Amino acid sequence: MSLLGAARRLWKSALPAPVRKLAAPALNLALQSYVRRAARAPHGAGGATGPIKIVGYFAGSHGIAASARLAARAFEALQVPVERLDVTDAKLDWDGRLTAPVSAGAWIFHLNPPELLAALACLGPKQLVGPRYGYWAWELPRAPPLWLKDAALVDEVWAPSRYTAEALVGAASPVRVVPHPLFIEDYAAVAPTPRGAAFQGVSVFDFNSSLARKNPQGAIAAWAQAFGGDPACELTLKTQNGGLFPAQLAALRAAAPANVRIVDEVWPYADVQSLIAGADVLVSLHRAEGFGLTPAEAMALGTPVLATAFSGVLDFMDETCALLVPSRPTPVADPQGVYRGQTWADPDIAAAAEALARLRADPALGRRLSAAARERVARQLSPQAWFDTLPVSVQAAARAGRA
Repeated sequence: MSLLGAARRLWKSALPAPVRKLAAPALNLALQSYVRRAARAPHGAGGATGPIKIVGYFAGSHGIAASARLAARAFEALQVPVERLDVTDAKLDWDGRLTAPVSAGAWIFHLNPPELLAALACLGPKQLVGPRYGYWAWELPRAPPLWLKDAALVDEVWAPSRYTAEALVGAASPVRVVPHPLFIEDYAAVAPTPRGAAFQGVSVFDFNSSLARKNPQGAIAAWAQAFGGDPACELTLKTQNGGLFPAQLAALRAAAPANVRIVDEVWPYADVQSLIAGADVLVSLHRAEGFGLTPAEAMALGTPVLATAFSGVLDFMDETCALLVPSRPTPVADPQGVYRGQTWADPDIAAAAEALARLRADPALGRRLSAAARERVARQLSPQAWFDTLPVSVQAAARAGRA
């Protein structure tokens, strides 16, 4: 990358800015082609040594950032030393950070293909010695064709659920299901937010994750159908990044009755957990989830979950530990343009409303669901259960680092 970096610097200094702007698309295509070729070259995948390195957006507040933090912490909980490489500022550019080869027992990229390409360019694809794994999140039944091709950038793709793994069928590298690890002991210490009503619901989403996919409109409709305007039943929609989509936020506020509260703010995640812990139900009438981290965390917190019976949540959720809402397939319609084509789920609002009313009328049902959900998370999503899903070679590298 040093010669390419020198050429890049010379190009910047030799050409005026307007010419560089016109040439930028062609240059980016050339860089993408270079990174892909370099990443596919032999890189010591079979015998590299060194610590496990996790590459991701560690400072972010979105799901892909949370996945990197959870993986790093899971290794550490098992006494496996790991190194975190934060590439939040990575851009597709010619100048690699690493000027010499760096060996690792495993390079684990918690980045989807577009961000992975930028991270490889940022670090220097020829400098990364050792096996490479990409942890990818996708929410529709079929992943983009370019993702399937770019699976060749890593030695194996890890998917958070069977649903996502099925979306990646045909990928250029093997695909493995590796769910998110959770720490049940953490959630026992979360102090619930004092409730504002006799029966409290909560729904959590990020506008950047697609309003249509998260479907808070469905949560509002089900709540209104179940409880009307009863002030004793309050639903809190905790959102963030609504300011980037003012028209959608305004429409959501207009659709909300008096007993539905919309809070569009960026909170410390500990405060979000407290809000969920203080609720009688978490409502997730999603149209698709690659995994469903918020419902899983609600289960760990002991908060009953009402969720669409579709996509990634079905790996850790069934009728014994959650209220599952039937759905029918419907064409994807996303005004934000995050998702296009294919189909996803349209949850049955009447069934969701009936389940909410039943939960309010039967506190014992909530207690049964809460106990079963916590047991399910402790058994199925523990750090050790997560570790057992990893490739044998990564487990061996972890044990070598622990020794």
